[in-house]
Amino acid sequence: MAARVLCVDDEQGFVDALAERLGLRGYHAQACLDGEAALARVRAEPFDVVVLDVQMPGRTGLELIEDLQAARPQMQILLLTGQGSVESAVTGMKLGAADYLQKPVDMAALDRAIRHALSRKAGLEQSRRMMETARLAGLGVLARGVAHEINNPVNVMVNNAGWIMELIEDEPPGGCASAGEILTSARRIHDHGLRCKNITLGLLKFCGALDTRKRDVAPAEALARVAEGLADKAARLGAVLRLEAEPGLPPVRISPAEIEEIFSVLLDNALDAVEAQGGEVVVRLGREGEMLRIEVEDAGVGIAEENLGRIFDPFFSTKDPGKGAGLGLAICRRIVDDLAGSIHVSSAPGRGSVFRALLPLSPAEPARQGAG
Repeated sequence: MAARVLCVDDEQGFVDALAERLGLRGYHAQACLDGEAALARVRAEPFDVVVLDVQMPGRTGLELIEDLQAARPQMQILLLTGQGSVESAVTGMKLGAADYLQKPVDMAALDRAIRHALSRKAGLEQSRRMMETARLAGLGVLARGVAHEINNPVNVMVNNAGWIMELIEDEPPGGCASAGEILTSARRIHDHGLRCKNITLGLLKFCGALDTRKRDVAPAEALARVAEGLADKAARLGAVLRLEAEPGLPPVRISPAEIEEIFSVLLDNALDAVEAQGGEVVVRLGREGEMLRIEVEDAGVGIAEENLGRIFDPFFSTKDPGKGAGLGLAICRRIVDDLAGSIHVSSAPGRGSVFRALLPLSPAEPARQGAG
């Protein structure tokens, strides 16, 4: 996805030309004529870099820095100065600006400064994600303990409620005047106990404690379960999930939690990619030799070429901090690699992405020999 740059200067001819020339260099650049309008724009939509004139009527560039950083803490600010305002630019850098350039602007120098600012932004975001992941790891230890302590009494509750239900159902008609009320109460206890178990299972999944015991899993059924869970999100985004599965696909020998994790991460990322414009996410399941082929295609924003080689790295994410720790695709690759499969992506900015994974199908059972 092209970096988003906001150019702010009170000279309309200059700022329009600057945004146009940055657009020719591959940036998604917009122009703004005053500081207050720029601040409102930044609050309304995310920008990676603001190119900000120091001297403007009303609030100056220096007076805007603090508010811009409060609105988008990871966003980088580049200052433009006249010949006599270098001292002001240095003051701006002390306030948190990434760099400054003098007018008239050399486009090659501005391009380098923007790329350096983007690299600085990426480093700050990765550090923040690592801190967030460390915090979540600590919460994970607590969640595992809570889940364990809750599951033990809940198991007793569910088992005893089931035993009560069996006893009441075995009673002859008229044998117990309160049988109906007891049965209703036991069913409620049983159902709410199962709900508690599902909540604790959710906690364990949040902590990454996936059940890795392998069994034969029907891939189309696992996909349908995940798609059902993401139906509300797709509806909110105005997106459509289209599932296509070849008939008669053999099962995959895998942990159910792991294949659902693969589908969940790929579908969730695809929905995030089409968030701005809605659209369709297509999932195709098919057979390729002795492998299950999974394809997840979206018509979203696409992935920048410089990020394609990093998206499976732990802690790398193009999402805003707090919206993802950058571990989902890394977990997918680990699962796929453990199964001797493969996963890769093809993408281009503005043209969507296709994730393609291959997982080994379960070997066919040998035919039984008839008795002689």
